[in-house]
Amino acid sequence: MYDKLNITSNKFKNAIQKFDGDFPVSHLTFNINNSLPSGNYGITKKPANYNITIEMSNTQLSKISDLGSVVAITHEIIHAEIYRKMLSAAKKGDLNQGEYSTQDRINYINSLADNFPGLYDYYWKRYKPTWNHNLMAQHYRNTIADIVQQFDNNRLSRQIYVDIAWAGLRILEDRKESDAWSNLSPSEQNRVLLNLKNNFFNGISNCK
Repeated sequence: MYDKLNITSNKFKNAIQKFDGDFPVSHLTFNINNSLPSGNYGITKKPANYNITIEMSNTQLSKISDLGSVVAITHEIIHAEIYRKMLSAAKKGDLNQGEYSTQDRINYINSLADNFPGLYDYYWKRYKPTWNHNLMAQHYRNTIADIVQQFDNNRLSRQIYVDIAWAGLRILEDRKESDAWSNLSPSEQNRVLLNLKNNFFNGISNCK
């Protein structure tokens, strides 16, 4: 699936390339972790020593469609990209602010505000523990949809790709709705749920 994404989606390839090269802000490592709990397709670990690790569960991915797997992988890539931006602002190899000097913390937050205002807004200005997924729900769903649409060669309507990008971005870790999901009308939410059922969970599964 990863190899096919690299071939079929320029946006996915470009996202991965940000972690390559001689002097990247961070490196990216992919691992398989089939012990992730049911319904958890992947996890992105916090940066450590200039490296971000993504763990995907083949066991869980086998339970959803190919498009669902692409959404799940892209979802984790975006988590990594958010961390990469944070490392870029911090100019450090980790995000352990408790070990930063006071000036380092000030420089870090100011850099976020200057360079990544959307990230700064959710992470600092109106922080809540679910800031990461709230940020993704508001600002990254179209990016996920773009990558899935390229992978699928425009087989379906744009609306379906946008709707299945909601996977993992509706009900968050605290069991509350994301801000962006709450702003949808009931009819829009019902449409999304139907498209998730028909295309994320069900649908073509040739890459298993």
